[in-house]
Parts: sequence; structure tokens; C-alpha cells
Amino acid sequence: MENIYKILERHFQQQTSKEEEDEVLKFKEKNNSEYLMLQQLWNSPSKINVSDYDSVKAWEHVVNDIRKRKSNLHFIYSPFRQVAAVAFIVIVGSLFAYLLMQQHQKTPTFFAFETLSSQTDSVLLADGTTVWLNRNSTLYYPKNFDGKTRQVKLDGEAYFNVAKNAKQPFIVETSYSKVTVLGTSFNVNTDTISTKVHVCTGKVKVQSERSGSEAYLSPKQMAVVSREGLAKSSITNPNFLSWKTGDFLFEDTPLPTVIDELNRYYNKPIVLNTTKTGMLFSAHFEKAKQEDIIEIIKTTFNLNSYENTTYYEIR
Repeated sequence: MENIYKILERHFQQQTSKEEEDEVLKFKEKNNSEYLMLQQLWNSPSKINVSDYDSVKAWEHVVNDIRKRKSNLHFIYSPFRQVAAVAFIVIVGSLFAYLLMQQHQKTPTFFAFETLSSQTDSVLLADGTTVWLNRNSTLYYPKNFDGKTRQVKLDGEAYFNVAKNAKQPFIVETSYSKVTVLGTSFNVNTDTISTKVHVCTGKVKVQSERSGSEAYLSPKQMAVVSREGLAKSSITNPNFLSWKTGDFLFEDTPLPTVIDELNRYYNKPIVLNTTKTGMLFSAHFEKAKQEDIIEIIKTTFNLNSYENTTYYEIR
């Protein structure tokens, strides 16, 4: 019988006969994981031939692909994700597996936990730290924290409840800052302009990656890190964590600001479309229904509303 890997190579090119497809089917039934690996490898940009067992040549392709795709990352999607998670670089045969293990000994394997535009979700890290992610956010973290620090990277917004370990500081890296703690809870919101850090409990050190300036934050304090530098202040927005809790407090708050805050929690956006200005709103909501909040706003300011499948409009 011809080498199964040569048959698989033709299979991925859709050039197999019916008899060869039967052989592929048998292989998949017995070696499904390996089949998926080979399939992903064939579809990768490096285009390694699955029948190529030249270890040096093949590994060069794998390393180049790792560099291109940063494939020491594995993406984990929350249970609500409708698109299946796809594995990254894969290895042909036991030789490749061995070489990959050697590579991973030098470069820790990281995972990426993502949330969609319509959800928030949480992940428990190996050290006992819990991280809640806001919508459209990604947390990069290792399977285990084996070094002198516990280091993760955040794109988007997340609330951290860090497990205490005085011997192994917990570090959150963003585009602009590095947040270092031993055991505390805080919120980090990062985008293309700045990073905002709000502290709930404990003590947090925030350092600018650009200027090197740093500040220590206590509860009810915050810092904003941007290209211009680092600014420390007291927390003035009582709703900085409302995206997670659903608890809103408004005291003479401009209505456009109210709408912005509500849109950070509710999935269906509210659009404010009125010529009335200077409207100040006071209320306290605890996980209230969005429809009820809209009715209260309409009644308070004598406004109307319109709803379609994708958004609410207040006018």
C-alpha cells in the first residue's frame, strides 16, 4: 500500500480516487487528531508537504510560520462563540512533536480568551485569579505561572480579582502600561488612545511603558496612561464597573453620558437623537430591564422612543 501521508497530500489537493478516499476515511477514524493537525498544517501559509519528513527543512518551515502567526498562542473562545476555535501550528509525526516540545520549553505556551461584541465572560487562571472580560476584549495568559512573575496581556477591558502571592507579583501589560500587584482587585480598560486603571481593593502599581513614570494606587483611586504620560486621580465615576455589575448610579448626570454608560452593559444599543440639551438625570438602577430604564428616561424628559431589531432610539 502507498504511504498514507502521500495519499493525504493528494487528499488535501482534492486529487484522490474513491479507493484512496476510503483509506483516508479509515485513517481519520483511527487518527482524527493527527488528521486535523495535518489538515491545519497543509492550510498554513508555510504550505509544508505532509509527506516531507526532512526534519531540518520541515522544522524551518514551522519556525517561520510561528514567527508569522505568533503561534505560541492558542485561542480559547467562550461557550457562546459560534465559530469553532482553530488550532495553530501543528506537527507532522513524532519527530515534529518532539521538536515542538523543545521549542515550548523555551517559549511558554499562551492562550487567548476572547469575548464577542454581545457578551461578557470570565476565566479562572492557574493561580486562582479570576478575570472578567468586557465585550470585545482579549486576555493572553499562560497555562501555568512558572517564572518569577505572573504575567498576562490585555486588549480591551477586564476586572481582575488577583490571588495573593507575595513571592510572585501579578503583572498586566497593555499597550501603554504595566500594572503590578500582589493580590487585589481592579479594573483595566485599554484602547488605542489610553489605558485606565481603577482600584477597588489592595494596592496597585501602574507604570507607563513609554515614559517609565509610575504611580501607586489605593482603593478609590485611578490612573490614566497615554502617549502624554501618566495621570493619577480619585475615582469620580461611580459607574466604572457597571459593565460587570449592572448597578448604575446617576446624580445630575448629562443624559448623553447616561446613554454611554448604559450602552457599556446592555447588548442592544441606545441611540439618543434629540435637539434638547442640558438634560440632567438622577436615578439608581440595579440590573434593571433595559425597556424599563428607557420608559423612565422618556417619562422624565417627555421624549419618545423607537425600537427595531438592532437598537433603541430615544428622540
